[in-house]
Amino acid sequence: MGREKMRRWLYILLVMIPCLVGSVWIVLWQDEQQQQQLLEETRLFANIHKNDLDRFLAETTTKLETLAFIVSKHMAMLSEKDINNILQQMQKHDVRFHHISFFSESTNQAMRLAKTTKQTVIDSGPTTIVTPIIDEKTSDAVGFFVAELRMDYIKKRIKIIDPNASFRLYDEHGAILLATNELRPSQQTVTVHLNHAPWAIEANVPSISTKQKMQMALPYILSLIVFIHIIWLFVQYWLLKRQATMERIETEAQKLELVGTLAASTAHEIRNPLAGIKGFIQLLSEKHKDNESQLYFSVIQNEITRINDIVNEFLILGKPTAQKLETCDLNYIVQSIHPMIESQAHLHNVAYTFQRADVPLPIRCSKDHLKQVVLNLAKNAIEAMPHGGKLTISLTKQNDWAVLQVTDNGCGIPDDVKHKLFQPFVTSKQAGTGLGLVICKRIIDMHEGTIDIHSIEKEGTTIIVRLPLRQEVE
Repeated sequence: MGREKMRRWLYILLVMIPCLVGSVWIVLWQDEQQQQQLLEETRLFANIHKNDLDRFLAETTTKLETLAFIVSKHMAMLSEKDINNILQQMQKHDVRFHHISFFSESTNQAMRLAKTTKQTVIDSGPTTIVTPIIDEKTSDAVGFFVAELRMDYIKKRIKIIDPNASFRLYDEHGAILLATNELRPSQQTVTVHLNHAPWAIEANVPSISTKQKMQMALPYILSLIVFIHIIWLFVQYWLLKRQATMERIETEAQKLELVGTLAASTAHEIRNPLAGIKGFIQLLSEKHKDNESQLYFSVIQNEITRINDIVNEFLILGKPTAQKLETCDLNYIVQSIHPMIESQAHLHNVAYTFQRADVPLPIRCSKDHLKQVVLNLAKNAIEAMPHGGKLTISLTKQNDWAVLQVTDNGCGIPDDVKHKLFQPFVTSKQAGTGLGLVICKRIIDMHEGTIDIHSIEKEGTTIIVRLPLRQEVE
């Protein structure tokens, strides 16, 4: 129940909350991106309309100024009626003009301004263009062309360019000259000013509905949910693997504790009968000297010795006896058992090489236990080469570690056994107990060291033992 409750809390913390926070962030991010995109698009279309209006005003102004220049050349020969006839013909053929009139005197503020400046004036109320007719001799305004522009024509041009346009055209006083569509609610507007008139275009940036926001964000939200759930599955896998590892370690510890308890309680009961049996076998072997009896006695003695060794391994495995620790040179420890390893190697037709370290390797240890480790590793290596081979034991210093390396070119370790090497009673040997490497690891752990095994089947095995260095040798 507690584990399931913890799993639910982990799901809330690792999946639900990140999905919720991530979804909100995605919606806000998408909204910001879309608003920025709409702002740029609105600014682009506003500038397109601004350029179109500028071009429209420039063309109409140029046309009126050209006509004013021609009329000024023939002013003496043209009556007011002739001029109005020309303007009527021009109005018929140019849809941009709603009405064009000729005035000989200035009658409003726009005309007076055009007379003073001698330049075309664009007036916003109504939307008209006032162009003065300048006498070449006196340089005075002798008349005015007043053209009222067709705002519906401008609106139609805008609709062709952008049917969904939603903006207003303001004059210099803020009065609305033109509005397209119904202005939609918006938090943002884009304003651009015309070059040929004191007017400004204010375009509304379209708003995005909640439904549109969710539709745009949905693919990203779904991807986020899938990604977070993949992470959750990896976390679940890691937790289950960690739980299985912890349960395995706990099981191994219980197994070792059981072995230790069994060994401690039965060691003497087993050893005492063995000692008696061994003594009687010794007496019988002295009494019966024939070869057949001696063969049987030898087998019995060997098996008794083997039973005794197994009991000793049980004792070390279950509850290693307290040993006096002292600082010793690892070179010396391995050198002291060099003859024993050499004789065993020679007996099995194995070429044995021992390489000392160039410097002292002081470690805090129990010499007997470390000797047992080295002998056990060497014994395993020799047994892995039944038809001969090469065994190398080398010592080196790596930073703050003394490194013992045992290498052979024997049969290697099967793949199905590698991950179980340090489990009790696991062995690939017919006569093995499956306790040798377990004992080695237990002793190395007691000395705060590490042991690693690298093996390739049918090529050989390398075992690396690392022990922490001390300052000096006692």
